Amino acid sequence: MSKTATPQTFRQLSDRIGQIGDLYARVHEISRSPDWYLLKLTEELGELTAEHLLLDGRAKNASGDANDRHKMREALENEAADLFGQLVLYLRANEIDIEAAIEKKWLRHTDRYIGLAREKAGR
Repeated sequence: MSKTATPQTFRQLSDRIGQIGDLYARVHEISRSPDWYLLKLTEELGELTAEHLLLDGRAKNASGDANDRHKMREALENEAADLFGQLVLYLRANEIDIEAAIEKKWLRHTDRYIGLAREKAGR
């Protein structure tokens, strides 16, 4: 997070992403079907993967400027933001309450895994 960014709740961030997503679709005359959201997620994941491999030195930089790690890092962060933004749009379009889903799928196991980790460390 940048030094000037104001902390936001997930709901506030989701609303802002939804607003810009709607504006972008309107300006560019994009008709977003249920499949469109999923396909955009796949596209953005591919772009993030490409930037990750480039930054990690496992892909060739098309620009030939292999030494500008700052630009590569910025590109990676931009693609991560694109993927996250598209995930938020997917969640909104499919009426998925991600906070509740995360709680149910992941966080309810916190105490169990803390205990297992302590148990394993004690061996």
